[in-house]
Amino acid sequence: MKQSPNLQDIQDAMKPGSLSAEGFLGTDDRSLSDILQADQQAVRRMGVTHQAIAAAMRRLTETAKTGLGKPVELDGLYEATDDEFMGRMPCPFRDNFKAEKRTTTVRNLATGQTMAWSDLNIHMIEAHGFYEGFGSHYRLEPAALVDFLGGSERLRTQS
Repeated sequence: MKQSPNLQDIQDAMKPGSLSAEGFLGTDDRSLSDILQADQQAVRRMGVTHQAIAAAMRRLTETAKTGLGKPVELDGLYEATDDEFMGRMPCPFRDNFKAEKRTTTVRNLATGQTMAWSDLNIHMIEAHGFYEGFGSHYRLEPAALVDFLGGSERLRTQS
């Protein structure tokens, strides 16, 4: 798919060193347009929305924040921990959003599986449908994330 000049400028800003040391694209050699399209198709196939996914992530992050760095249990299903860092991180999509520097680590109590995300991940998923590029430290694979958050049906009923 042909990429607009605006998306190309955003993709250039996502490379390592511009907004973050590691960047947002990892080892992915696809265009930003192709990354967005592939993740949109994956989310659509599951019958959920980026907004429902982000809402579930935000709920876990908000719960984790109450623990002040100590694990907090949610619904008997998850244990979430919040690690806050100084400063804010601007959204590479140039929408004037700045996220608190925070990492939320969540463990599924039934499976032991863990996933981690930043506040910026939540925003980029909700507002832009962006889960980062393959090989990126914070890449969240949409299907794995939906499964981790309880599956499509649970996300549809919570939103």
